[in-house]
Amino acid sequence: MSELYRTPHYEPPPGKDSGATRMQVLVTGVTPPVPSATYGAMTTLVGLRLDGPQHWIRFDEIPTHPLSQAAPVRRYDIVTAVAQPDPDDPRPESWRIHAGTLRVRHEARRWRGRAAILHRHAEWSMCDLEDSAARRPDAQSLALIRVAELRYVRVNRTPVAPPAERWSAATWRRTEPDLFRPVVRDLLRRPPFTVAYRYHCHHPVCRSHVQEFRDRDVVAYQRQRQRYCGLPLRRALAGEFWGPLCQPGREVAFLVGSRRDAPTRFDVLDTVVLRG
Repeated sequence: MSELYRTPHYEPPPGKDSGATRMQVLVTGVTPPVPSATYGAMTTLVGLRLDGPQHWIRFDEIPTHPLSQAAPVRRYDIVTAVAQPDPDDPRPESWRIHAGTLRVRHEARRWRGRAAILHRHAEWSMCDLEDSAARRPDAQSLALIRVAELRYVRVNRTPVAPPAERWSAATWRRTEPDLFRPVVRDLLRRPPFTVAYRYHCHHPVCRSHVQEFRDRDVVAYQRQRQRYCGLPLRRALAGEFWGPLCQPGREVAFLVGSRRDAPTRFDVLDTVVLRG
């Protein structure tokens, strides 16, 4: 990525040849659960490592169950875990947690230092990030991008799940006791709509970007409003996830990450208000 846009505080993540490491991470994004035939529902945590050189971390394949006694990890929790680089994922930020080592230390939603840390790691160019990912599969795949101009929010019907995802969901439901199957079905049911943003970054000739907002809150918001459907729900989603970002004088950044099966396709994983 061009040094013109690179923040001077950026620290590249360690190479893939390192072993297991205990780390402390500020969670900034939690994706919705996706079905897995082996582990049930899996989610992904994204955040900034706080101990040692600060850099972005992605914890893939975190098992989740609707009836688990463990407290769910939420955005801006500080967690500790023993993890090692994922050997099957070329993206340098991807790590895999050792089973049973994930612990929630405390929440940082009211921690004043959180905003300063995120502000230091905000970068300027989404265009350069996409270009790097197109050239190299091991290029940077997580970044906090400052938004120069918000164009619009797009609320679309959720597409039908691919066959592999439907098969994994059906396999998990069959392995659960009859009493739990309705709960599992609700957990894996796709929401009616998806939310996507179109925006410009600070690149001098930005081509604009349209990226889906893949956050657990989007799914939870729709489940809490199951009595709504069609146009009322579309309007409610637009008001909830667009209105707060468009306040006058507000500086916004998007935490973006590439997909494992499509390294050149980036999604918005979190929206961050840097100022205002």
